[in-house]
Amino acid sequence: ENLGQSLTVVDLSEKACMSQSHFYRVFKDEMGVSPTDYINRERIKLATRLMKDRTRKIKEVYLECGFESRSYFNRVFKKILKVSPRQFQSENQRM
Repeated sequence: ENLGQSLTVVDLSEKACMSQSHFYRVFKDEMGVSPTDYINRERIKLATRLMKDRTRKIKEVYLECGFESRSYFNRVFKKILKVSPRQFQSENQRM
């Protein structure tokens, strides 16, 4: 629901009323990944859904998904999906 907004471990730990280190540890124990990795994976899932619409530009997508930098978006996208956003979009667009 809040993927398009800035989400930091500091903010999340404050909302959970925990120290940053305790929140990080509890989150990783429960979810199996760090909070940052989890957020990035969810953002990339959202981006893949949005990019199937051929009217969407990659810049619109990464900004809507909460990424502030195209280079960081590209790096995270490729790390998770093993393909660049442009390749994904060209292979998965629907009319």
